[in-house]
Amino acid sequence: MAQSKPPHVIDVESEIRCPADKMYDLLKNQLTQLPVIFPEIYKNAQVLEGDGKSLGSIRRWTYVIHHTSDEILVVDEKLTEVDDEKRALTLSVVGGDLLKTHKRFDVRVVVKPKGSGSVVKWHIIFEKVDENDPHPDPYLEIFDNIHKKFEQHFHKE
Repeated sequence: MAQSKPPHVIDVESEIRCPADKMYDLLKNQLTQLPVIFPEIYKNAQVLEGDGKSLGSIRRWTYVIHHTSDEILVVDEKLTEVDDEKRALTLSVVGGDLLKTHKRFDVRVVVKPKGSGSVVKWHIIFEKVDENDPHPDPYLEIFDNIHKKFEQHFHKE
């Protein structure tokens, strides 16, 4: 019997000047504001099921990988884990363009306090359909930029 390969995991971590509770709240409760906060990448956010903030909610994202790209991508993701105590969320791709090249694509984000700011760590857990399919490194850059955009948004409030 063929043994299945374990999924790949890649991650990015950033320190930001935003308290951990506030950053977690932004990620958990205001993520659908990304098209307003980060319009270079996120073109639209739509709640398909649930309230868009609680476990089981499904959101559809319309986005580009690079702000210079014209290729519009669509992904449906489901909020599959919420751990308020650990300030952790897990989002699982359940539909859209990413499933053309990935059997699995989950994103886990954890926010930890550090001084008056926080450390945000994004993990991408993925399995490609074919080893020649593109590696999801550009998503790490997008997630790292989300920190910066939310930090700017937080300091405007």
